[in-house]
Amino acid sequence: MFQKKMVFVVLFVIVAFMLSACGGSPLKEESAAPGDSSPDASAPETSLMPETAEPFQQVTVTDSTGESLVIDKPVEKVACVVSLCIDVLAELGMEPSAIAESGVRVIASSPEFFGSKGETFPSIGGSFFEPSLEDLVTAEPDLVIGLEGVHDTLREGLNGIAPLFLAGPKDYNESIAFLEVIGKLTGRTAEADAAKQRFVDKLADAKEKAPKDKKALIIFGSDVNFSVVTATGLGGSVVKEISDYPWKVEKPEDDPYGEGSVPYSLEKLLTEDPDVIFVESYSYSPGTKPVSEQLAESPIWSKLKAVKNKQVFEVRSPIWGDGRGTRSLGILLEESLAILYPDLF
Repeated sequence: MFQKKMVFVVLFVIVAFMLSACGGSPLKEESAAPGDSSPDASAPETSLMPETAEPFQQVTVTDSTGESLVIDKPVEKVACVVSLCIDVLAELGMEPSAIAESGVRVIASSPEFFGSKGETFPSIGGSFFEPSLEDLVTAEPDLVIGLEGVHDTLREGLNGIAPLFLAGPKDYNESIAFLEVIGKLTGRTAEADAAKQRFVDKLADAKEKAPKDKKALIIFGSDVNFSVVTATGLGGSVVKEISDYPWKVEKPEDDPYGEGSVPYSLEKLLTEDPDVIFVESYSYSPGTKPVSEQLAESPIWSKLKAVKNKQVFEVRSPIWGDGRGTRSLGILLEESLAILYPDLF
């Protein structure tokens, strides 16, 4: 979401052969039977790749800004200047060649993504809005993934160095489409298909079981001037499938970028009076109180049903608000279900 923006890459035969010669292929470990701690010396060596690997077919894709990218070889090294990039690489079983600091590092080191390994990835300095071009060049990526509306100006600087793919999914279907595109660019369509199916199945199961008898709401901000994620917003497109989610964009001018979030007031919130409120707090400085605590200073806040029933939850903003990919949305789905319907999930 624009307001959140503002508040805030397949190894081939040679490498596979080298790894198998060393007896330490991660792919072999994945295919080994549970409990096998060492390979059977009498067993024949199994190739990690087909005897004749299919040649990579040139791929032409269009990013969220309408820019066409022509990729002649599978993308192996991806530099991430947005958390969505971390999400898709984790889903594809890849690691970034470099990552921007700030929230990108936070999500990379989250246990559902790369854990402590996320702290070791090479760093891209600068700010979220202006990542270091020098660090990007040093990383020698095959592709840089950034956020539409924020990193557009990087394209000129990266000309002749690496293509820039800008994305900004507005709902979960666009997140799925992004996953599929990056799967094609990296030659990891099977991994992309598997990740897509995991998310789709998880959502379908949730939709079937959830009674949808709770009125839910996602808000975000850094202070009392909060915004609501509507049903056409990314997180809202998921939560509306499992709850009563009446929040919508009533006036186009309130959501000029079509990202499904609108400024709100406590007085207006009281009209719908949600049962459960999920809060994504963003902070620019240490010691800043969570948004829910800041809102609690208003007498209107205490009148809300969710507040009275202690059903206000500060969520992990880097995942709920910034992850934007299928893994992040799957986490959002699981965590919201556990809160909304603890007896069922």
